[in-house]
Amino acid sequence: MKSLSDEACLKAICQGHSGILREIYREYATPLKYWVAKNGGQPEDARDLMQEALIAIYDRYCGSPPSFKGSFGGLLMTIAKRKWYECLRQKKRETNVRVEEIYRQLEEAPEFESAEEAMLQKKRMDCLEEVFGQLSEQCQRLLQLYAQGQDDVEKITNALNMTNANAVYQARHRCLNRWKQLFYERCK
Repeated sequence: MKSLSDEACLKAICQGHSGILREIYREYATPLKYWVAKNGGQPEDARDLMQEALIAIYDRYCGSPPSFKGSFGGLLMTIAKRKWYECLRQKKRETNVRVEEIYRQLEEAPEFESAEEAMLQKKRMDCLEEVFGQLSEQCQRLLQLYAQGQDDVEKITNALNMTNANAVYQARHRCLNRWKQLFYERCK
């Protein structure tokens, strides 16, 4: 199957002889493509490896005078394989980085949970407001006074036209219980 001599291949690379370079591609591209496919690559990867291997041979052996003595095909395949293994190591590193990034994002997931919790809290508050509107007007005013920080029972008694402080405490307790009951019935 080998039609080119090792010296002719090396000279073609060093001198840029396009006809012989085409012959090199014809002879070595298919075995390289099969090897790359068996090792997890695609045909495009094999073409890239062939280019990189030829450039590496040019850089290493096309000095003055060419110093290579051996099998050109063996050299080409060895360089291509080493480059492919380096590519696989790099992909593995990139995969490890991606996996670490996913773990980091999972560790930051409480931020997403807090956003979800905020949405749930807003839903609860909206429901509380809705059922608050179902309380009597006196209950609403009484609870609003307490929410505004009004803790002087006499002022609340006068503002709501209630008879005494005991009536205010009982009304507050009754209104809060009714509000809770409405909330649990409609919002939970």
